[in-house]
Amino acid sequence: MLRPKVIFSLVFVILTMVAWPAAAHDIYANGGFLAGAIHPFLGLDHLLTIFAASLIGMQLGGRARVSVPLAFLLFFIFGDIIGLLQVPMPWVEPGIALSGILLGLALLMGRDVPLSFAQALVGIFALFHGHAHGTEIPMGANPVWYTLGISVGTVAIMLFGGAVAWYLSLIDQPKPLLRGLGGIITSLGLLLWFF
Repeated sequence: MLRPKVIFSLVFVILTMVAWPAAAHDIYANGGFLAGAIHPFLGLDHLLTIFAASLIGMQLGGRARVSVPLAFLLFFIFGDIIGLLQVPMPWVEPGIALSGILLGLALLMGRDVPLSFAQALVGIFALFHGHAHGTEIPMGANPVWYTLGISVGTVAIMLFGGAVAWYLSLIDQPKPLLRGLGGIITSLGLLLWFF
């Protein structure tokens, strides 16, 4: 049986290879639901943030397992809607760039924070990501189907994050491994920031 460190190294290499193209906004340009569903997987910044949000909820445990990812999803959809309506929002690109770094750091620190703080933290970054998705909807795409697709893709990544955290919970010391994932997410976020 493969050791957990090997499994997670392979998962991150595969996810990085799949998500690395910066052309996430150009692929399936005329699509609707399918284009939306695939989109969160194609941008490393989006993928890292969504994955980190679900891991933070699992790290906190209890109600946070559901409420933190749900807060991300709801704020993400709200941001998407205001983006579709072309409502201006400041600091979207810096917020997106910082999201992976700061959520990764939150995991890396591994401290228990109040549930409301965790929800607010992931919610703020979700607004930035949602707004970017809404303003950059492909021309000709149906906004309702595209938003529904993005939401389904986001939930799929969150479920994957939950499954990873659940698997780690079967190990004697899951917190250090979650913190290690936080370090990886922070490092990749810093790479995106500088490159």
